[in-house]
Amino acid sequence: MFRLDGLSRWLWGSVPGWLVEPMGVVTAFGGATLLVFALSLLYWLDERRSTATVVSYAFVALAAVILLKAALGMGRPPESVRLIPLENDPYGFPSGHAVAAVVVYGGLATVRDRLGDPRVLAGVAVTVGLIALSRVVLGMHYVGDVIAGTLFGVVVLAVCWRFVGERPARAFLAAGVIAVGAVLVTGGSAESILAFGGSLGGAVGSRWIDAAGDLGSRLEGALLAVVGVPYALVMEQAGEAVPPALAAVVYALLVAGILVLPVLVNCVPVPTGQATGT
Repeated sequence: MFRLDGLSRWLWGSVPGWLVEPMGVVTAFGGATLLVFALSLLYWLDERRSTATVVSYAFVALAAVILLKAALGMGRPPESVRLIPLENDPYGFPSGHAVAAVVVYGGLATVRDRLGDPRVLAGVAVTVGLIALSRVVLGMHYVGDVIAGTLFGVVVLAVCWRFVGERPARAFLAAGVIAVGAVLVTGGSAESILAFGGSLGGAVGSRWIDAAGDLGSRLEGALLAVVGVPYALVMEQAGEAVPPALAAVVYALLVAGILVLPVLVNCVPVPTGQATGT
C-alpha cells in the first residue's frame, strides 16, 4: 500500500514511448558512475573542501541505503514493466537514486550556503524530482520508493550537516562503519564493497584536502583532468573485475587518489612562460 502500487501502474501504462530515452539520460544523473566523475571534476577544478564534504555525505548515504534496502528486502517492480536492465541491486525500497540526488545536489547547495537562493533551491527540487520520476517511468521503482528515498535523503543530509559539517574525514569514517554492516547484511555485495572501500579511501585521502589548496592555473586544471579521468575510469573498471576483497582496496585507492591527486600534480614542475632576457 505505502509503495503506491496503483499510482505506479497507472504511470507505467501512461508513459509515451518517446519519453523513455530522455528519462534514461535523466536517471544517469542520480547514478553512482556519473556522480563520481562529476564530483571528481568539481573537486579538482573548483572548491575542494566543500566538494569533498559532499562526497563524504554521498558515501554515508550509499552505505545507509544499501544496509536499509537489504534489511527490508523489498523487491523492485515486476520485470514486465522495467525498461532498462536490472542493476546489481535487486531491492527497490527506498530508491537509491532519489537519496543520492538529494544528498549530492542538495548537499552542494547546503555546504556552499546557497539554499537561501530561490533559484538554486528550485533547481535542486526540479533535479531531484526529475531523477525520482525517471526511476518510476523506467520501471525500476514504485512511486512510494522514490518518495521514501527523497525523504530519507533529506534526513541523511540534515544529520550529516548537523553533526559533521565540513569535516569530510568524520563522514567518511561514519560511512565506513555503516558500510561494515552493509557488507555483513548483504553477504558482500558489489555495492557494499564499493561503499566500504571508498569510505576508507576517503578517510585517508581527506588528510590531504587542505594541502591541495585552491586551483592554481588552467594548466593545473588541465593536468588534473587529463590524469584524473583516465585514472578514475581504470580504477572503476578494475574494481568491477577483481574479487571482492581486492575490490575494496581498489575502491579505496580510487577515492584516495581523487582526493590526493591535486597535491601530486602540484609537485610537477610547470613552465612559468617567462622569457629570459639576453
